[in-house]
Amino acid sequence: FKTGNNVYSSPAVADGVVYFGSTDGYLYAVDAKTGQEKWKFKTGNNVYSSPAVADGVVYFGSRDGYLYAVNIKTGQEKWRFKTGYWINSSPAVADGVVYVGINWFFGSTDKYFYAVDAKTGQEKWGFKTGSWIASSPAVADGLVYFGSDDTYLYAVDAKTGQEKWKFKTGGDIGSSPAVADGVVYVGSDDGYLYAIK
Repeated sequence: FKTGNNVYSSPAVADGVVYFGSTDGYLYAVDAKTGQEKWKFKTGNNVYSSPAVADGVVYFGSRDGYLYAVNIKTGQEKWRFKTGYWINSSPAVADGVVYVGINWFFGSTDKYFYAVDAKTGQEKWGFKTGSWIASSPAVADGLVYFGSDDTYLYAVDAKTGQEKWKFKTGGDIGSSPAVADGVVYVGSDDGYLYAIK
């Protein structure tokens, strides 16, 4: 299936449809069997973010600074949430909340990591780190885990946005964490993979 530019977004597949973004600024919905386009949704900039699908909605970010919620059947926008800068991070959806980080730039007053109500698009809380967030979050046991280019892995309460702990590595964290059996696994630009309990 040909798009108008590069595809860095990882696809999500749900109910026989493949959803993915392109740097041509579109999110595409393509039939998984035939490769035929079902619909496409235009944003204001490149889509590096990989989409998340939950409850009939596809959630994704764009470098136009918006987090989008789009109906998976019609391709119609349900809501958009404005952040302060690019979204390269891919959202995670859990318990009716969408979690996503943003890419930061010097002089920004943005909060960098957001929890947004999945139905309404209203901000529930924002959490500020020391630098941009390319890492995509993982949600487990009531906590949201994500890395930042400030060299920390953060564990934040999923409901309140309060920091539970942070773990310092020797480099930027662009890797997305994985959680299993009470252990968080994440890579860092210092060349190490960490297991944190």
